[in-house]
Amino acid sequence: MDPVVAELGALATAAALGFLHALEVDHMIAVTTFVSRRPALAAAARFGARWGIGHSVAVLVAGGVLLATGLRWPERFDALGEALVGVVILGLGLWAIRSARNLHLHRPEEHGGHAHLHLHGGKVAGPGHEHPHDAAHPADRPHRHGHGVTLVGLLHGLAGTSGVVALVPVTMIERTWLGVGYLVAFGVGVTLAMTLYALVAALAMRQAAGRSLEWGRRIARGIGVAGVAIGAWWVWRAMG
Repeated sequence: MDPVVAELGALATAAALGFLHALEVDHMIAVTTFVSRRPALAAAARFGARWGIGHSVAVLVAGGVLLATGLRWPERFDALGEALVGVVILGLGLWAIRSARNLHLHRPEEHGGHAHLHLHGGKVAGPGHEHPHDAAHPADRPHRHGHGVTLVGLLHGLAGTSGVVALVPVTMIERTWLGVGYLVAFGVGVTLAMTLYALVAALAMRQAAGRSLEWGRRIARGIGVAGVAIGAWWVWRAMG
């Protein structure tokens, strides 16, 4: 086989593996928790992309170290990483459950012709709650949680199956530039998949909340319960 074709095939495979890897349930639960706080499409895309960037940076740095030193990914890190991920997901789940009651819906006639679901800090907003369309919502701005979702992605990149699908294969690549290309392509696949997933999740939440605010809150609580269950399972598996 032509070496160039083989190398392009390896990069395409890495991107496909990254795309599929991103759509693991613990990854989706973590990002959905952030999206549920304000399912605006632009904000959701940023959450998905920032998670993907955090994950990709972690894999790129860890893989770069392995390529530079010739070391193998230590198996003893897997259990510790899984336990940390479990604790984070569990905490995000509790956070989502607690925050669900503060979700508030502005209907189209109240908010510039379009429905707008977001999280209010503090007490639950009552039926008479109003504010101008252009008023700032410091508690709702996407950048407030941008660092948080990036850090969660970073942690996911160092735990779970990342070592199997990215870090183990890269140690088998002899040429450094191809190994780095493999890691970058993997990261592109991860980031693209999670950005698309976050947009789909936001659309689903907006559709449900547009019919009933209570449904929006139920979805947020359901996401939280799923996060608690999956986080507890990860911790239990790591300790087993």
